[in-house]
Amino acid sequence: MELICVTLMIIIGIKDSTADQFAVVGPVDPLLAVSGEDVILPCSLKPNISAVNMRVEWFRLDLKDSVVHLYENHEDKNTNQLQSYRGRTEVFKDELQKGNTSLKLSRVQISDEGLYKCFIQSKTNYDDITVDLKVEGEQNTEN
Repeated sequence: MELICVTLMIIIGIKDSTADQFAVVGPVDPLLAVSGEDVILPCSLKPNISAVNMRVEWFRLDLKDSVVHLYENHEDKNTNQLQSYRGRTEVFKDELQKGNTSLKLSRVQISDEGLYKCFIQSKTNYDDITVDLKVEGEQNTEN
């Protein structure tokens, strides 16, 4: 009986330690956005586990104090967000359950061009990817 209890404790311990394992995945190639339009910076968890209880942080690698968007404890916490991103970023809260931690950046500006880090942290694990955003001028719709 003692052996069965010890075996069960080991199995449960192994299951708990691997339950929170994930990798963050995103695009390998640079993304191209047009100034004035919206763009989605792809980022997700593999396997597709819920990110609802995780810290999802987007920041710029090429800028100091560069918080672009922060989701933590079930809410957006953008008090330290770069001023130029205020009111222009969002994560898809209904998609977090599926592991989708992508960032929507509205009304893209030329100054948004750069390297973005998508950093995901759970209680026991973390991972990140870098997304390279290229921005071109507004499209001319006149012929």
